[in-house]
Amino acid sequence: MNWSNIARDFEPGGGLRDIYILGGSLPVWDAVWTLLIADADLLEFSIDGERAAAPGDLREIFGRSSSHGFLATYKLGGMALNCHFFGLDEVEFDLDPRDVVSAIDAKLLEDFLARMGRVTRQEVILTPENHRESVIARYDPHIDRVTWSRDS
Repeated sequence: MNWSNIARDFEPGGGLRDIYILGGSLPVWDAVWTLLIADADLLEFSIDGERAAAPGDLREIFGRSSSHGFLATYKLGGMALNCHFFGLDEVEFDLDPRDVVSAIDAKLLEDFLARMGRVTRQEVILTPENHRESVIARYDPHIDRVTWSRDS
């Protein structure tokens, strides 16, 4: 990964960056959640904007009314990766591109994509907000590698 090639993907332009783990299901969510709660000091959980204890079992989240807003924020270096619980079929995080300011940050993000892909055995993509077709980086579980679009 060459920072000078990918830096413009993190220039502020009003939108966030999304991380999608493709092929969501309860086992995929469980693998992601197990990884996140293993670093409890790096995880903040809230319900309807109020801090709360992170549940050990995701069924506590997905079994509740959809009128509640659940958010888990995972601290990765100086970045805050916000995990949204929109449904079992979609694992999504978002981050502010202004938090990715160096090759070190990009490498942390790359390692996070790879860790998520390895534990779920799923493809993981980083995109501009709500633009799944405009992939910035992709973890491919078949080759166990993250590829940056501007680096290829």
